[in-house]
Amino acid sequence: MTDDSGTTADDSDDRTADWTAPAREVRATARGHLDSDEPAVLATVVAVDGRAYRRPGAKMVVAPGSGGVGSVTAGCLTDSLARLAGDVLADDAARLERFDLREDDAWGLGVGCDGLVDVLLEPLGESHRPVFASADELDGGRIAAVVVESDDERLDVGERWTDDGGDAADDLPPDVAAAVPEDVDRTTTVRVETGGGSVRLFVERVTPPPRLVVVGSNADVRPVVDLARSAGFRVTVVGFRGGRATAERFPRADRVVSTSPRDLRDAVDFESSDSAVLMTHNFVDDRLALGEVLATPVGYVGVMGPPDRFERLRDALASDGIEIGEGDRERIYAPVGLDLGGGSPYQVAQSVVAEVLAVRNGRDGGHLRSSSEPIHSRDE
Repeated sequence: MTDDSGTTADDSDDRTADWTAPAREVRATARGHLDSDEPAVLATVVAVDGRAYRRPGAKMVVAPGSGGVGSVTAGCLTDSLARLAGDVLADDAARLERFDLREDDAWGLGVGCDGLVDVLLEPLGESHRPVFASADELDGGRIAAVVVESDDERLDVGERWTDDGGDAADDLPPDVAAAVPEDVDRTTTVRVETGGGSVRLFVERVTPPPRLVVVGSNADVRPVVDLARSAGFRVTVVGFRGGRATAERFPRADRVVSTSPRDLRDAVDFESSDSAVLMTHNFVDDRLALGEVLATPVGYVGVMGPPDRFERLRDALASDGIEIGEGDRERIYAPVGLDLGGGSPYQVAQSVVAEVLAVRNGRDGGHLRSSSEPIHSRDE
C-alpha cells in the first residue's frame, strides 16, 4: 500500500525515530500526526550563520517518546530538541532557539560545524496542513511564511500564512504583507520594520518531492528504485511487459505502470522538473521510449548502455524523422551515471541516482576537495 508520500505498509526499513529520513517521509509523518491529532513538534532550520550540517528549510518532527523523524543537524542536538519539544507542547507556544555549534563554544564537545543555527520549534497544528499537503495538492508549489521573531504585539512567533491558491498574505497586517516575496526559489528571511516594532519572517517555497521515472522492469531497476526512494524521490516505474511491471516486483516504487513504448506519454504525464532513466535493455523499446520522452519537457534523460549503442539509437530515431538537436543533447545523459567505477547492481544504481541528484542540484559530481564552492547552496 502506497500513499502520495511514498510511504509503503511493507517497507523493510522502518524510519520511525530516524534522522536519516528524507523530506518526503518527514512530510508523511507530519500529515500522520495531523490526521490522528497526535501531539508533535515541528523543528525547522530558519537561519544559519556560518557552516552547518543542514541548511534553512530542513525539518524534523518530534513526538513525545520519539527520537524524531528527519534532521536539523547530524544528530548532535537530538536530546536538546526532544527536551525543548516537551516544553513547547507544555506551553502550546512556538519558540526560536539558537544553537552555537562552533568548535570552541559547543559545550566543550568540539562539534565543529563552525556555525550558529536558528531552529524554530512549533506545536504541529492545522496551520501546517497546507505546508505538508500531498504531492498532487502541491502541484507547482506554494509560498509559506512564518513569524520567527516579533516585538510587534499584533504578531506572535509561529504565526503562519500559506499561499494555497489565493493571496499568501491575506491575513497579515498590510505593512508586513507587502514584504512577503512571491518569487522565492527555496528559502529567504525578511525583516520588516512596522509601526508596532520589528518582525522577522522565514519564507520558503514548498514543492512536491522530485520525481524519477524509470523505464524498464528488469532486475537492475529495483536497486535504482531503492536508492532513489531513500534519496527522497517519488519513483515511477514503467514496464512494457505486463507480467514484470507490478507493484509486488517493485514494492518501494510510488507507482508502477504497464504500457507500451508508443503509449508512454499517455501513461505518464511528464513535467520539466522530472528526471527519466531508460534502462529496458531492449533496443527497440529504448528507441521508441526515447522518442516519446524527448517529445516531453522532462529536464533530464538518462539512457543506459555504452556510447556506440546510443549512437545507433540516435541514427534509428533519425530514420524515424526524429532529430536529436543541441537542446535535446544537453538534457540527454548517455551513458547514464557518474564515473564511480563500480559494476555491481547497487554500484551501478548509485552511479545513476548520484548523477540525477548532481544534475538536479546544478553540480558536476566532482570531488568536493577540488571545489572552492560551499558544499551546500547558501539558499538551500
